[in-house]
Amino acid sequence: MWTLPVSEIETVSLTNFTGKVACTVFTIGCNLRCRYCYNKSLVLKTEKPADLEKIKDKIKRLPLKNIAITGGEPLVHSGLGDFLYFLKDLGFEIKLDTNGTFPERLKDILDKRLVDYVAVDIKAFKDDDFKYITRVDHGYEKVKKSITLLKESQVPFEMRYTVWKVPMREEFSNFFGDLPTSQMDTLYVQKFVSNSYILDKLFNPDVTDEDLRQMIVILSNFLTVKMRNA
Repeated sequence: MWTLPVSEIETVSLTNFTGKVACTVFTIGCNLRCRYCYNKSLVLKTEKPADLEKIKDKIKRLPLKNIAITGGEPLVHSGLGDFLYFLKDLGFEIKLDTNGTFPERLKDILDKRLVDYVAVDIKAFKDDDFKYITRVDHGYEKVKKSITLLKESQVPFEMRYTVWKVPMREEFSNFFGDLPTSQMDTLYVQKFVSNSYILDKLFNPDVTDEDLRQMIVILSNFLTVKMRNA
């Protein structure tokens, strides 16, 4: 029996599972308060959890066998593992979205081979920026640990960065310099787009297309870089 606060299931998505058509489960709750986050109701837990029995029945009847689990932050919930077992028993291929700040829970899931693909968000490339954008005083080193675990696990994964700031080359070098990543690994970057739903309504960074282009050129020295939502 699994328990997990789920808000809804999106039955078809072309974007939430890289390279696949998938359904999407949204979990409620997060340990970060990212200024640009647009899932406000999930992060602040103002979203009412759906009835679990109805969610179970809906999942069992889904025609697709690819599923993405996002939030919020799924790994904030201790019951996630039981949910993953439930999905695996039904034959699902599973993608997990995470902010990377729960490396111990991530390792347990990776060791048990409960996910088939992981997307980990890089909120910032240095500790001070991480604290500013997430409004949390810890987590930067945990994200790096999660990336290392993913690389060692050989579970396919991607990294993602919403470009709210263009870091200096030295910041990229320091971040990736002590990680086992290589040109074989992929970082998806997307430009920040403001809207009325973000957590910090006054947050509006000034990043130009030229800034973005130059950043991608620099990042390409460390790994494969691809654009999303261009």
